[in-house]
Amino acid sequence: MNRINFTSSPWGFRNVFFEDQLKWLSSSGIGYYCGQFFAGASGLFDPDMTENEISVALKKAGKYDMKCASFNVNGDFMMPDFEAEIDKCCDEIDKAAKFLPKVLIVFAGWQKRKDEEVYQQVSFSLKHIARHAAKYNLTVALENHGGLTTTAEQVNRILDGANEPNIGLNYDPANFFMYGVDPFKALMEIKHPIVFTHFKSVKFDGNVKQYCRIKDGVIDFTPILKRLGEIYTGFYAIEYEDTSDVFDGSIDDLDTLKKMLNI
Repeated sequence: MNRINFTSSPWGFRNVFFEDQLKWLSSSGIGYYCGQFFAGASGLFDPDMTENEISVALKKAGKYDMKCASFNVNGDFMMPDFEAEIDKCCDEIDKAAKFLPKVLIVFAGWQKRKDEEVYQQVSFSLKHIARHAAKYNLTVALENHGGLTTTAEQVNRILDGANEPNIGLNYDPANFFMYGVDPFKALMEIKHPIVFTHFKSVKFDGNVKQYCRIKDGVIDFTPILKRLGEIYTGFYAIEYEDTSDVFDGSIDDLDTLKKMLNI
């Protein structure tokens, strides 16, 4: 197995100041952080952040010798006015590129649509975004997150339409499971490169599914990790999402994932 680089998705840390995130990552032996544009969260970056604010954030990262693994950029490409969403996303890419991430993470969108036209416009949008990201030698990762990306078939359809060499999937097994899809089966059916990963699990509270720590969930990661070891060489990102105990939950998930990988 190739050397594995770990990182942590920023969503669970959305209430934790950036420098405190960096301190925790560094103390946990993780050399890469993940960024995200999201207005109104103290631990994430404002989409309207200035050049000076970017410079300050980069200096903080440099202080802890931390590099950027991924950066989430925004856009709802299922909207009728999807061209404006493309422009917004590209503007964010211009800012995110200054952090030198390895991967840009995007979502298809959040509208309740599954018509033929929406697949075409999402693929068109991702093609445009991938070409813009290529100016910075960046890879784009479409995350499976329900809706239009619930199944491997849907993901393949969107990425078939985008058809750019620098775009693939941000594979999130728990998101597949949350929306009723076997994550290992989905992994085997994906035709496009896996370019990033997120790791958390899912448990049942009665009939209700909830995201949870890897060790407390029902997902069998053994075949998933075996397959990833055969086809994937990118980051393994823990994504503990509960803000109430994000430090404890994240280190627990990191330790659990390392044990499963025999590290």
